Amino acid sequence: MRALFAVSSLGLGHATRSLVLIQTFLQRDYQVTIVSTGNALAFLRLELADHPAVDWQDMADYPPLERGTGWRFYVYLLFDLLKTWQRIRLEHRSFDAGAAEYDFVFSDGRYGFYSRWTPSFILSHQIAFIPPKGLHEIGWLSDHLNAVALKKFDRIFIPDYPGPSRNLAGNLSHSPVLNQAQHDYIGILSAYPRLTRPQDIDYLFVISGYLQEHKGAFVRDLLAQAEGIPGKKVFVLGDPKVDMSQYQAFQRDNLTIYPLASGDLRVDLFNRARCVISRAGYTTVMDLVEHDKQALLIPTPNQTEQEYLAYYLGSLKYFVTRDQSTQFDLAAALTECQSQQAFVPPWRTEDSVSRILDAMSGLIYKNFFSIIVPAHNEEGELARTLDALLALRYPANRMEIIIVENGSTDATLSIAQRYESRVDTLISIHVIQSELGVSRAKNAGLALASAESEWVVFCDADTYLGPEALHQFNTWINRHGTDGLSVGTTQVRPQPAHRLYARLWFGIYDVIHRVTHSSYAIQLARTPIARGVGFHVDLNFAEDLIFTRECRRYGRFFFVPTNQVATSTRRFEARGYLRQSLRWVMEALMPRRMKRQRGYDVIR
Repeated sequence: MRALFAVSSLGLGHATRSLVLIQTFLQRDYQVTIVSTGNALAFLRLELADHPAVDWQDMADYPPLERGTGWRFYVYLLFDLLKTWQRIRLEHRSFDAGAAEYDFVFSDGRYGFYSRWTPSFILSHQIAFIPPKGLHEIGWLSDHLNAVALKKFDRIFIPDYPGPSRNLAGNLSHSPVLNQAQHDYIGILSAYPRLTRPQDIDYLFVISGYLQEHKGAFVRDLLAQAEGIPGKKVFVLGDPKVDMSQYQAFQRDNLTIYPLASGDLRVDLFNRARCVISRAGYTTVMDLVEHDKQALLIPTPNQTEQEYLAYYLGSLKYFVTRDQSTQFDLAAALTECQSQQAFVPPWRTEDSVSRILDAMSGLIYKNFFSIIVPAHNEEGELARTLDALLALRYPANRMEIIIVENGSTDATLSIAQRYESRVDTLISIHVIQSELGVSRAKNAGLALASAESEWVVFCDADTYLGPEALHQFNTWINRHGTDGLSVGTTQVRPQPAHRLYARLWFGIYDVIHRVTHSSYAIQLARTPIARGVGFHVDLNFAEDLIFTRECRRYGRFFFVPTNQVATSTRRFEARGYLRQSLRWVMEALMPRRMKRQRGYDVIR
C-alpha cells in the first residue's frame, strides 16, 4: 500500500499537523512518499529520520504571499499569485502522470496534488480569505476561486469544529462557498501528544513563520524583554539554518535558545510549558487548545490570516494577542494571560484522526474483482490477454482471474492451464471448462467466483486491460457507488490503434453504449446482482444486452471513461465497420425467439 503526502512549506504548521496523519498511515504499514521543501521538509526529515517506509521528494512550493510593504506589497502580491497559479498547474501535471502508483494522495496546502483516478484529499482551514487592505471588495472572488480549487479533491477536511459560534477559525473555515462540496469538519489536529511532565518552563517562545523579513528584529526585541522577566524561558526559532552566533549574548541560565526543536525535544518542551508565546498560526492555535495552554499570540505583519485569527480569538478572550508592529510590554501581556478563558474543544486530536480515517475509508477501499474470461478457440489471443491481466497493478489478494474454456478445438485450454500453474504470481487464477456457448461459459465463471467477490468483470478473450484498469475501476466505483450502481461498461479503444478510422468508429461506439446502456467487449456488474440475474443459456449472441437490461432492474447503469481497455478490431477488419455496425443494430432489435435460433459467427 502506498500513499503520497504533499505538505506546504509556507509555515511549519502544515508539516506539524500533517505529521500526525503521516505517522498514522505508517503505523498501518503504508509506504509513504512525502513531497515538500524548505523548513517543512527539514522538519519532517528530522521527525521521521531513517524510517524505512518513507520516500522523499523536494519540490518547489508557492511563493510566500503578503510580503513587502506599501505599494510593493501589491506588486509582489500580483506576481506571487500568478506564480502560484503556474506552480499549481506544474505540480498537477507532474503528479498526475504517476498518480496511479498511490492508493491515495493527501495534500496539506498544495492544490495541484489531485487526480482523476486516485482518491485525493486536502486538509485546509482556510476556506475563505481575508483580503489585504484595499482589496476587500473582491474578497468574494478569491473565496470562489479557492472553492473551485478545493472541489477538485474528493474530500476537504477542515480542522475546526462545525458550530457556527463555537469554533477556532471563524469566517476562515465557515464559508457558504463549500455548500456543494464534500467536506467534513474534523476537529483539531496536534502533533504534540499529551504527556505527564512537570510544568517547569514558565514561558516557551515558538517564533516560526515563513516571512523572514519580519522576524530577526522581532526575535531580538522579545529576547531583550524576556531577560527582565523572572522564571525559566525557552526560545525555539523554527529555522534549522539560523546563525546562532547572533543570539549568543542572550543565553542565560534561565534562558535557552534552540534553532529548531523536533522529535522528543519538541514534544517535551511543549508539554513542560506553562505559557506559550507564538505566532498566531492556526496549527499553533490547535496545539494550544489540545493542551489547554495559556498563550500570547502575535500575528506576522501583513499576514491577514494570522491577523484575523488574533482578532477573532482575542475578542473571545480565548488568548491574549498583541500586534508586532506596535511595540508592546511583554511583561504586562504575560500577566494578562493569567485571566484568559480557555476554549474547551468538543473533541481532540485522537477523535479527529478517527473522523478522517472514517471519511477516507470508503474512497480508499479496495473492492474485490473477479475477472471472467470466456475463451473459445482463442489460441491466438488468449496469452496476450492473460499477460495483460497479470500486469495489473492492483492488490493480488483483492482480485482473481477465471478462464472458462468452452468447446475449443485448438490449444486454448492448454494455454489457459499453463497460466493457472504459474508460480511467479500471487494472483489467483482458475481454469474451468463449460459446454459450448458464451452464456454457459459466463454462468460457469460466475458460479466459481470467490465468496469475497464484489464486482465481476466479463472480459472477452481478445480484450486487453491496461495496468491501471482495476485501479481506475475501483476509484470510479468508490466515488459513485453510493448512487446505487448495478451494471456498466467502459470506454474501449481499438487494438491496434494506429488507424484514425478505427479510433473514430470506436468513439462512436462509446457514445452509443453510454446513451443506450449497452456494451461491447467488457461488462462490469455487482457480483450478487450478476449471480441473481445470470445469462440466458439459449443465447449465443447479444446475451450481454439482455443481461445488462435485467441487471438495471436492481440499480443504475454506469460508464467508466477509462483509457485502460482495448479490444481487437478483427471483426471489423473482416466484415467492415459499417457492415458490422448495421449487423449489431439488427441483432439488438431482433426478437428474442429469433436470437435463440441463430448461432454466433466465430471470426479468428
